[in-house]
Amino acid sequence: MTGTAAGLPSQARSSCASAPHGKQTGIGVRVEQTVQLGALIGLAAAVFVGASTQRISGMGFALVASPFLVMVLGPFEGIMLVNFLGACSSLLIFAQVFRQVEYKKIALLLVPAVIMTFPGAWVAKLLGGPWLSIGISIMVILALGASFLVRNLPAGQSKGLAIGAGAISGFMSVTAGVSGPAIAGYAVASRWPQAKFAISVQLYFLVLAVSSLLAKGGMPQLDWIQWITCLAAMVLGIVLGNVLAPKIPAKISRTFVVLVALAGAVVLLVNGITALA
Repeated sequence: MTGTAAGLPSQARSSCASAPHGKQTGIGVRVEQTVQLGALIGLAAAVFVGASTQRISGMGFALVASPFLVMVLGPFEGIMLVNFLGACSSLLIFAQVFRQVEYKKIALLLVPAVIMTFPGAWVAKLLGGPWLSIGISIMVILALGASFLVRNLPAGQSKGLAIGAGAISGFMSVTAGVSGPAIAGYAVASRWPQAKFAISVQLYFLVLAVSSLLAKGGMPQLDWIQWITCLAAMVLGIVLGNVLAPKIPAKISRTFVVLVALAGAVVLLVNGITALA
C-alpha cells in the first residue's frame, strides 16, 4: 500500500492532494455568491417598500430604507444611497403634484435644513463604522418616539418651530438619511392637513437630499447590477404606491412605516454594538 501510493505519478499525487482544497474553494465561492444575492435582494426589497410608502403616505422612504441599506452597504455609503434614491423618488412624485405644493411653508423649513447638512456631513465622516451605525439607529428611534409625543403639544404656528424642525431634519438627513420624523412632528404640531403635507413635502425631501449629497461631496459607489436593481425597485415601488394610495387610510400607512423603520433601527443598533464588542 505504501509503495503503491509512493509510486503514483507526480501529477496524480498532486491531483489527489488538491482535491479537498478545490472542493472547499468551490463551497466558499457558492457561499459568497449566496450572500451577495441575499444582499442584493435585501437592497431591492428595502428600496421597493420605501418607495411605496413614500408614495402612499408622503414620507417614509428614508425611514423604511435607511436601516437596511446601512446594514448592506455600511453607514456612509448606505446613507448616501438613501439620499440619492430619496431625491429620485421625491422627484418622480413631485412631477405629478407640483401644482398643489405649498411653496411658502416649504421654503421656511428648507433654509435651516440645508444649512445644517454641512455640519451633519462633517459628523458623518468623523464617526464612521459601528459608532455611526449606533448613532443612526438611536436617532431613528428617538425621532419615531418624538413623532408620537408631539401629538400632545398645542398647535405650533410659530416660525421658530418651523426653523427648529427644519434644522433638526437637515442634520439627520445627512447623518442618518432620515429627515421625515422632525418634519412630520412639525406637521402634527402645526396642524398641517395630511393631504397638503404629503404633496408639499416632496419638494422638501428632493432639495434636502440633493443638498446632503453635495455636502458629502460625492455619489454612492455601487456596481451596475446594484444600480439597476435599486432604480428598478424604486420605480416599481412608486407604481405600486400609485395604485394603493387611494385605497389605504393614512393612519394605517403611517403605522406600517413606523413599525418597519423601528424594526430596522433595532437590528442596526444591535449590529453596531456587536461590532464594537
